[in-house]
Amino acid sequence: MKRAIAIALVLAALPPAARHAFARGDDEEEEASDDEDEDTGDDEEDEDTEDEGSGSAKAKPAAKTEDEEEEEDVSDTFLRPKQNLTGHDNGTNKKVGEFERDRFFVDKVDSAKTEKGTLVQGSLSSSTFFYGEKGGAYPTATPTGNNDGVARLFTELRLQTDFRHIAASRWDARVDARARFVRIPGNDILVDGTATPENTIQSGLTGKNEYDIRELWLTRVGKRSDIFLGRQFIPDLGGVKIDGLRIDYAKSSKLTLIGFGGLFPVRGSRSIDTDYMPLKTPDGNPAGRFVATGGFGGAYRTVNAYGALGGVAQVPLKAEQPRFFVTSNGYLRSGSKLDLYHFAILDLLGSAAADSPGHVQLTNLSAGANLKPNARLRLTASFNRVDTETLNVQAGAFLGTVDYVPGTPTNGGNTVVQNEAFLVRLATNSARAGVSAGLGKQQRFELSTAVSYRMRPAFTLRPGDPNGAGINLPAAKSVEVWGSFVDRHSIKDARLALDVSRSFGVGDVAFQRSEALIVRGTAQRELAGGKGEWEAEVAYTQVIDSVLGMGLGCGSATDIKDCYGSSNNTLISAGGQIFYRLRRDWFTIATLHVMRITNTRSDGVVDPAIVGATGFLRIAKRF
Repeated sequence: MKRAIAIALVLAALPPAARHAFARGDDEEEEASDDEDEDTGDDEEDEDTEDEGSGSAKAKPAAKTEDEEEEEDVSDTFLRPKQNLTGHDNGTNKKVGEFERDRFFVDKVDSAKTEKGTLVQGSLSSSTFFYGEKGGAYPTATPTGNNDGVARLFTELRLQTDFRHIAASRWDARVDARARFVRIPGNDILVDGTATPENTIQSGLTGKNEYDIRELWLTRVGKRSDIFLGRQFIPDLGGVKIDGLRIDYAKSSKLTLIGFGGLFPVRGSRSIDTDYMPLKTPDGNPAGRFVATGGFGGAYRTVNAYGALGGVAQVPLKAEQPRFFVTSNGYLRSGSKLDLYHFAILDLLGSAAADSPGHVQLTNLSAGANLKPNARLRLTASFNRVDTETLNVQAGAFLGTVDYVPGTPTNGGNTVVQNEAFLVRLATNSARAGVSAGLGKQQRFELSTAVSYRMRPAFTLRPGDPNGAGINLPAAKSVEVWGSFVDRHSIKDARLALDVSRSFGVGDVAFQRSEALIVRGTAQRELAGGKGEWEAEVAYTQVIDSVLGMGLGCGSATDIKDCYGSSNNTLISAGGQIFYRLRRDWFTIATLHVMRITNTRSDGVVDPAIVGATGFLRIAKRF
């Protein structure tokens, strides 16, 4: 029965890929030979060592008969190291390979001093971003003005710290916190002299200073059960962020059951002052502050496969019906030639499901395959669907009230359209297929191409006036063709690359209502014998509105679908970035790009060119 449950989980959750952590000590029928173990550097005495944080030694299992090998022994005596779902690697007593030895962010190993106390590891980084642009006076503009943009500037500090086996116990802890400080521009003045509310820049969720606690949890690692308490993500079950309790129970070294419960912060919140802000219904009425959440599922892992399957409930404590969805993710590695992966969220209860014709909504889906028939050829295929996951009351927390009061001359509010829309459930779909081939001696050259198809379905905009007619917008579709050529060992051993992409509309309206041509060339080379690397880039972009026209029909709401295309523009940019290891425990990244943007309006008038610059600097210290 246990084996049947495990097989069922694999069939349901197999085929985002990308997890390279392998469970150690699987069944003998899946283990490599002794010679292979020596080649990979695995410790032959792993089965005689203690579990990480378990505090008790394991006896080496006796040889099994052929019948006994058919089913995994899941007793405590023979439980091998269970899955580690904390995001850490194989423990503080691992062997550090040559690859990990030179990595900057890598888990530490115990020393003679730390193994009898607490192993503390982490990093502190400072990131500063700036964007500014200058233009000129608009021609024939009333009132007069120019197209200078608002400069953006922020600095962010981030601390990530792990505390392993605290005071030589079974307890671990993690802290991941950041603070972002932004430049707040001054208030604008309207024509009538009335000051607008304080402006904010486009940075983060609200454009203001952010004080974010990403993770803050304490865990007790047991023989079979791991208990997590605090702010955490549940990556195996939809990546849900919670403030609460999670328990992992190892049914065996391969199968772990996962259960959690707590509060669900506002989705997308990036600061503690917006995590539990007052929620609102679509009509602007209060909806409390809190949303409860909970879920249950399982994660199954072997050497070549991983899968997780479970259900999650999000329950607003006021105003909105609960949301319940099923989530699944995993990968399957079939030898060295084929990888399959997937991630899916299926809504069964809540607004998303209720709005769907079948009352079941496939909210998110990513699935793909990577095929490597031989050492020189790679084939890829993927499909992605992204829909709205946000609860209505959480989305409404950031929006103003509807400016509509029946029976008043101006509908009781502004006479202009607000640049706000309540939650619109609108999925976008994309499919991509590509091929990449290594050419020349030792695959010096690489030639790649890919074709993508993107589609946004038709939808109806609903006005604030409940008696007003909706505005139907047609579906938008595009095809993108991309190609790339890379010379890995060019002049002075630099890596040179050229890639070109062209997107064009299919049907009446192109995806995002525009067509684009992008040409980009890059050069990369190592610095100081591998301590760093520089990269230079030049690019040309041309964006054309697929529906271009600001004619007489634009005064009518029924023709709004023809009024979004208002200009064509080109962008020329150049810049570079440097990665450099200042010391073993210090690392820096610096980038600088300049650009020139020209814009031609639909009436043929050319706006003054905009010249802009973007800079980024990050310095990180690990400890």
